[in-house]
Amino acid sequence: MPFDVANQQATVAQRRTVGALCVAVCVAAVAALPVASLKLPPLPHIAGIYGASAAMIDFATFWLLMSAHQPPRTLRIIAAAYLYAGLMAVLHVLSFPGALMTEASVIGNTNSVSWLFLSWRVGFPVFILWAVWVQTRTAPRPPRVSPTVAAVAAVAVCLAAALAAKDFSAFTSGPQGPRFGAFDVIASYVGIAVAAVTLLLMLRHGLAWRRLYLWLMLVLVSETLGCWFSTHGGGRYTVAWYGARVEGLVSSAIVLVLLATHFRELQSRLGTAVVTLSERTDALQAEIQHRERAERLLAQSQKLDAVGQLAAGLAHDINNFMQVVSMRAELIRRRTKADAVLGTPIGSDVDVIQRNVRKAEHLTRQLLLFAGRRPLQPQAVRLQQLVPEFVEAFQPVLGKRAAVQLAIDADAWAVQADPTELEIALTNLLTNAADASEPGGAVDLRVHNRADAQRVAIEVQDRGSGIPAPVLERVFEPFFTTKPAGKGTGLGLSQVYAFARASGGDVQIDSQVGQGTTVRIELPHHVADAAAGTADGAAPGAAAAGKVVLLVDDNADVLESTSSLLLQAGLAVRTAGDAAAALALLDDGLAPDVLLSDIVLGETDGVALAQRVRARLPATRIVLATGYSAAAADARSQGFTVLQKPYDAARLLQAMGAASPR
Repeated sequence: MPFDVANQQATVAQRRTVGALCVAVCVAAVAALPVASLKLPPLPHIAGIYGASAAMIDFATFWLLMSAHQPPRTLRIIAAAYLYAGLMAVLHVLSFPGALMTEASVIGNTNSVSWLFLSWRVGFPVFILWAVWVQTRTAPRPPRVSPTVAAVAAVAVCLAAALAAKDFSAFTSGPQGPRFGAFDVIASYVGIAVAAVTLLLMLRHGLAWRRLYLWLMLVLVSETLGCWFSTHGGGRYTVAWYGARVEGLVSSAIVLVLLATHFRELQSRLGTAVVTLSERTDALQAEIQHRERAERLLAQSQKLDAVGQLAAGLAHDINNFMQVVSMRAELIRRRTKADAVLGTPIGSDVDVIQRNVRKAEHLTRQLLLFAGRRPLQPQAVRLQQLVPEFVEAFQPVLGKRAAVQLAIDADAWAVQADPTELEIALTNLLTNAADASEPGGAVDLRVHNRADAQRVAIEVQDRGSGIPAPVLERVFEPFFTTKPAGKGTGLGLSQVYAFARASGGDVQIDSQVGQGTTVRIELPHHVADAAAGTADGAAPGAAAAGKVVLLVDDNADVLESTSSLLLQAGLAVRTAGDAAAALALLDDGLAPDVLLSDIVLGETDGVALAQRVRARLPATRIVLATGYSAAAADARSQGFTVLQKPYDAARLLQAMGAASPR
């Protein structure tokens, strides 16, 4: 509220101050009574200065009080009191002899100025009494007259009355010259009575403890005592007369100072609010930009995930197709070998089929790699060893394009990652950084711990021209590149992104145009525990002939071709199209030596089946296979051997011989 000063409670210090000032005014008036009638040199211009100063103060106070947005009626009445006082001050200057003209007045005569002065002093407390009366009414009625109009009308009536009674003498003769007569004394006491009633109402209704009314009490006391003291002096240019003028200026300035102080507080609070609002606006804009960027990154991440899901699904199906072709080709090779016709066109066709199967296998691995779904082979990697060796081997590839400046913290933790994929990621990052740098420039490669996230950060920074914001949002998209045709595939940063996410870490890129680019890979801190078993890490061995194998796969072609190969290897094979059929065989008493199951089976996947077989038949060897499954990493972490489709006969038989019962 801009004018809460009208209802703001006064502090204890303010109450004590006003009380002390009221007592001081009364004591000063009583102390000056013995010399109140003492004549001093007549200075008519003092009245002009006094009236003009009082008018300016009162008009300023009126303006400040009315500047509130929709001020309440009581505040408008108080403002009208100051408008009335300001207008009467102007009339006082115009009617006082010698104030503006030598020994003459602009309007009226010596009697008129006395009438107007007393009307001024009595009228002001009347307006304050009006305001207090309205404030204390429990059910105020709608106003019938504007306080401002009432103030102007009152001034007009006072002026008309003073001019009409100009021949009525307000003075009586005395030994020291003209003295104020009975009219002045009566008017003074009327003013005292009105002020006293007003003060009593303020105290009775608790208004005296509000800040504005508290200081108005001091104004009323000062104004009333000044009027009474001036009249008690007996005439013009006495000690009392001059004292009343000084008191009048002080009392007029009290509320103006109060309002000025209040406005200063409001301005200070407004300035603070503007600064706070500006800061919050800046913070809000920054938050909006941050959220918009986060939304764009989320949309990009979701797009990449969608591409990855599509690629993973395609790779899974293609791997199953290739598995059938691989097994059939192996069966044909074995049959042609048995018939000693390897030099025949059939043998050549088998070679072509197997060569193209290997190409298709490589293609699906690349597809899973770009999608971030290729099964990784995570292990503990000491970056203090791997990174320097890699940089030493890779620096000749970069040649003179850029020199790698390596900085590795001595206490950098080991990370849990696939070392091959890590080297591929470093290759992509260093190649991009070298391409972005000036010929002969430098590329920074830093490795340090991130204790707050339990990760290790690998940063590659160039000093190139930076990446514009629209391009920066798309750098991780597969096949997106800004390099000329034939100079880049757009798969480098997508591999980095996929590798970091698949490793349980993250990748961030910071770039400012003209200030270079920094790519940061964060990999999880390696915690030493039991290493997961993998097909590639399995010890060599051969499947023992005569053993019973339970083969589970929901692809009939894979099931038939793999079964034929195992039968050729001398193994007894029982097949099942899903986990439920496999468990039914176990319930019928089957106790296989080896369980070979696809991971993706439907409601109950191969991992869940393997867990149940492990619980029921601890001696059974378990081998799981998949074209792609997110559950492969979980299977490895549980110690199961996992084969990546398409696999050849040698890898299959080796894995079955090496798979250890758990």
